[in-house]
This record gives sequence, C-alpha cells and structure tokens, in this order.
Amino acid sequence: MEERNLTEEQRSILRQCLWDLNLTPEEFLAIIEGRLTRKWPDRAFCVARLIESVNWFEIVQIISPEFLCSLWDEAVKRNVRFKTLKEGMDFACRILRQGSLSTTG
Repeated sequence: MEERNLTEEQRSILRQCLWDLNLTPEEFLAIIEGRLTRKWPDRAFCVARLIESVNWFEIVQIISPEFLCSLWDEAVKRNVRFKTLKEGMDFACRILRQGSLSTTG
C-alpha cells in the first residue's frame, strides 16, 4: 500500500487514538495498513486502539470493513480490553464473511 493523503476529517478521527502516542495520524494509519513497522506500538496495539477509541461508522470512513476484519485476529483481540467490543467485532466480521461467501458462491 502506498501512503494515503488523509482529509482533515480523517485526521481528526485518527487523533482520537493518539492521546498518549507520539505519532501523527498518517504514521498511525501506516502501522495499521502494514506500511510502517514499529516495535511499539505494533500493528495489533494500533488496531485495538482504533477499535476502542473510534466508533465503527467513523472507522469505515478511513478503512474498509473488510480490511478491518482481515486484521481482526487473536493478537488484536488480546489488546482489546472490552468484552462488548470483542463480541461486536466478532459479530460484524462474521456477517461480512457470510456476505462475501454468498456473493461469490
């Protein structure tokens, strides 16, 4: 993936995740998208922080639901502190997968 030019609205959404991190919104998104690797914060931490800090409808203004679900793995789940968020992500990703299977089959 190549570097993305974020709108001011997207930058503002991502800033909700950065209150204690010394990263720009662009760097934070680059870690999530796999274009930038850091020992800390790592990708799993950044994805979890995004899920915990920003509501679903704002997240999907920046990254696709399908991409977000492709990142939803055990490493990310370990970093998410709230059971309701984990259950919500499990549900959303399950529905998305079912939808993609029915349109390809």
